[in-house]
Amino acid sequence: MSTFTRSTVKPLKIANMNTRHRTLWALAVFVTAAMVLIQCALPTQAADWKGKETTKDGIRCLVSPREPMEPRITSELEELWRIGGDTDDEDEFFGVILQILTDDHGNVYLLDSQLNQVKVFSPDGEYVREFGREGEGPGEFRFASDMFFTADGNIGVLQAAPGKIILFTPEGEPAGEHPIPTREDGGMVILSNGSYRAGNLVLLAMAQAFSENRYERTDYLVSVDPEGGEKARYHSRSRVLDTANPVLSEGEWTPFSGRWAIGADGRVYVCTSRDDYTIKTWNRDGTPDRIIEREYTHRKRTAEQKKVIDDLFGVFANMIPNGTFETSDYDGDIAAIYVREDGSLWVLTSDGTRDLPDGSLGVFDIFDQEGRLLRQVALNGDGDPETDGYYFSGDRMYVVTDWLQALISLQSGEQSFQVGDEEPEPMSVICYQLAADVQTSQK
Repeated sequence: MSTFTRSTVKPLKIANMNTRHRTLWALAVFVTAAMVLIQCALPTQAADWKGKETTKDGIRCLVSPREPMEPRITSELEELWRIGGDTDDEDEFFGVILQILTDDHGNVYLLDSQLNQVKVFSPDGEYVREFGREGEGPGEFRFASDMFFTADGNIGVLQAAPGKIILFTPEGEPAGEHPIPTREDGGMVILSNGSYRAGNLVLLAMAQAFSENRYERTDYLVSVDPEGGEKARYHSRSRVLDTANPVLSEGEWTPFSGRWAIGADGRVYVCTSRDDYTIKTWNRDGTPDRIIEREYTHRKRTAEQKKVIDDLFGVFANMIPNGTFETSDYDGDIAAIYVREDGSLWVLTSDGTRDLPDGSLGVFDIFDQEGRLLRQVALNGDGDPETDGYYFSGDRMYVVTDWLQALISLQSGEQSFQVGDEEPEPMSVICYQLAADVQTSQK
């Protein structure tokens, strides 16, 4: 279940992965990208919360204990359809899917970064059309990193580098571009993620600077107005690398791509640190709102798990001259976060992705509207949280099989490295119906 970032050559976004995969994607990002949106009916008041409320630097902070207030829910998912896989149908051939959206009619939009196109399927999984192609002209893009619906119902496709937002009508016709903020130094803007919700367009961008024996990278999350101006900056992080002796630390270079979300009220939620169970929130105008924390024990990797991480980092080692990597003995605490329409916050942790029984797609921590840990939800179905990609929309969940393998092959060009115990197969998409006990009537 993880999230990587992109390389300077092919910056990409990964929506919804586990901590292990996020680490690996972070490496790809340096050298250069909504997994789970599930709805849950929450009580208006949370009883018997045994946490504590404090302040940190004048900001309200809610710290939940390890145990939720309510018992865990286990939900069996109903498969509605699946497409792709071992088929001769060219309409169902996929490269690397980086985002899945559904419109008001239930049509499903798949962003394929490798094929440079968006494929559209009906609510029943029938092929409808496709649009976009590789290039620099109208309706063309390269290295797409994300996709979202705009305020007027168009589709915005993010091109990672050079950063652009290419617009399409719902029918797939080119509709121009949405301007983005420029850098004061005139340098290139790289776009990692983008999302629009509750009137707030937010972009995760990256700036790079090179000088003698020095590389500096800054990731920043900003709100953008219709003219491309920066309205608010929520979070920014800079790191410096000595290019004469490049040593990359997993903890320092793991991005927050895939670990931020916009709430139904336009507030922005960000997991700012790999090694802490901490989520910070900002009001849409950029002022701090609150901090959400949970008592949590870092999950130590087994020797086998650590070796997989080390070996995978080695796939990218040759992309950085004389580069070395320092991987952690522990998984990152939080893999992904999602905010539902009812204000509930879903958090996917390292505990929720590791050592699960067969048929488990993950266990999610559920926080109420205030930021108090309410309960956990375990989802069961056909999928592997170590190798597959997850996307949620409304009352449906989409599983993209062998997603991590496809991503690694695209980023590194390495075809021999195998993720998982099973031989990878052509990518497929499985559509599940969420049970009523893990969704609301809202969409």
